[in-house]
Amino acid sequence: MKVLSTATNVAQAFKNVGRVTEILRVLAKHGFIDLLHRMNLSTFLGNKETENPSYAELPVPERLRLSFEELGPTFIKLGQLLATRSDLIPDAYVEEFSKLQDRVTTLSFEEIHSFIKQDLKVPFDEVFASFDEIPNAAASIAQVHFAVLKTGEKVAVKVQRPGIEKIIQNDISVLRGLAVLLEKYIPEVQIFNPIGLVEEFFQTIVFELDFRVESNNIRKIKANLKDLPKITIPIVYEQYSTSRILILERFEGIRFSDKTAILKAGIDPKSIIEIGADAFFHMVMHDGLFHGDLHPGNLFVLSNGKIGIIDFGIVGRLGKRVKDSIITIFIAIIDEDYESLASEYLVLCAPSEETDLNILTKDLMDTMSPYIGMSLGEVNAGKVLLRSTSIAAQHHLKVPRELMLLFRSIMTIDGLGKKLDPGFDVLQLGNRLAKQVISSRYSKERLTHDLIILGRDLQDTLESFPRLLKRFLRVWSHNHFAFELKSKELLALTEAVRSLNYFFYTAIASLTTIGVGVALLFLDKGPVLSGFSVYGLLVLSFGFWLLGRGLWAIKKP
Repeated sequence: MKVLSTATNVAQAFKNVGRVTEILRVLAKHGFIDLLHRMNLSTFLGNKETENPSYAELPVPERLRLSFEELGPTFIKLGQLLATRSDLIPDAYVEEFSKLQDRVTTLSFEEIHSFIKQDLKVPFDEVFASFDEIPNAAASIAQVHFAVLKTGEKVAVKVQRPGIEKIIQNDISVLRGLAVLLEKYIPEVQIFNPIGLVEEFFQTIVFELDFRVESNNIRKIKANLKDLPKITIPIVYEQYSTSRILILERFEGIRFSDKTAILKAGIDPKSIIEIGADAFFHMVMHDGLFHGDLHPGNLFVLSNGKIGIIDFGIVGRLGKRVKDSIITIFIAIIDEDYESLASEYLVLCAPSEETDLNILTKDLMDTMSPYIGMSLGEVNAGKVLLRSTSIAAQHHLKVPRELMLLFRSIMTIDGLGKKLDPGFDVLQLGNRLAKQVISSRYSKERLTHDLIILGRDLQDTLESFPRLLKRFLRVWSHNHFAFELKSKELLALTEAVRSLNYFFYTAIASLTTIGVGVALLFLDKGPVLSGFSVYGLLVLSFGFWLLGRGLWAIKKP
């Protein structure tokens, strides 16, 4: 029978019928029996499985959130990821998934002690002078204990829950199977791309499970922020840490959200939030590596007035082109330049279908313009940015995870900032820093770097051209130097060949000229403009003019 066949195949794919049955029974209990029947999974449920009447009146998003909480760490983590994808998930689900909290029992000290002794690089007693038996914090993947090293440093020991990696891997295999069945039998959910979401979740959780990745994130961000004296990133004791144990410098300070305690300490809350936001935008716009899980528990105001940042398991990584687009987005929003905003979305998001720029521009303007310029206490800038991604998704644009992570972080920072300083405006701050970054683009070092890259790319193109020409001539000669023309536009073809020929010779001349111009830029003799030799600038200008002539010849009809 078809149903039995489906169940058998699913069970073989999942390799854990017991866990599959448990997941389906929880879903059935919370009122999703009809959905499971449509997915041909009835065989797993048995005849007695019914919906719990207490859930019957609850909205679907709430029932799904309760299901995830009951199903444990993997599903809680999945729900937390879905809460960041407001471009794909309806607002009601995003709101419910945002309530998901880790509800785990703490492991006994005996279990933790045994695990650390097994995984630690050196004997336990040679590392720790003291170790708190009661954890300071416990989450789905790990729990944290405070300790003191033999050398006297106070540390936080992040210990992975024994066996959690296997549990998550098994649950992900189940989720993959369910995602396939959802897309196959429930056409209305295809718009949410269940398979793609599970794969995104898999990629995210893999990095969280390897504490060496977090250690590397900390090391990189610490180096990137070394010139910001008011920001402190914890030291990692790498000589003791492993892929499942992370030993960090312990921060003792005031939680970022505790305005009363900050004021009692004689610290200005306004300066604190500006320093923190400054550091965040530095990570985004300068470094392209930013903290992706900023919340009050990960931010501390230390006794010396500095800000301590912890927990770098989730980070966002931005390439140069994406960083440039984000800077343009900030400036476009403040200037209410919705055409530029729409254009950047087309650059950042791979369209799955043809997208009309004019309609996208109008929809972004209609959605965002009512909020721009409102009283600062009335609107959260991050929510406005997230609304813009929903519009982009409606126009068949695939919004990158990093962009959603960034806007979600901005939403959190804006909310925190307004608690500490009601006049805080994260968009204006981001806009100011964006303009600073743009001005730095035209520094001597940046221009020189870009010119070198341009020259290298042109050189690579011209070096490959003779090989391509040789290959073309060989094929042409095999055809007795005859073209097989299928187009009636012979004249247009002749002009195109002539234009390519003109571009080839012009490109050689322009590359040579640009090379000479770069060499002359740093000439010590003669007039100088903004630190560059005028002679070099003139020769460079002529070289680019030649290149423009060649490109124009190709573009001409």
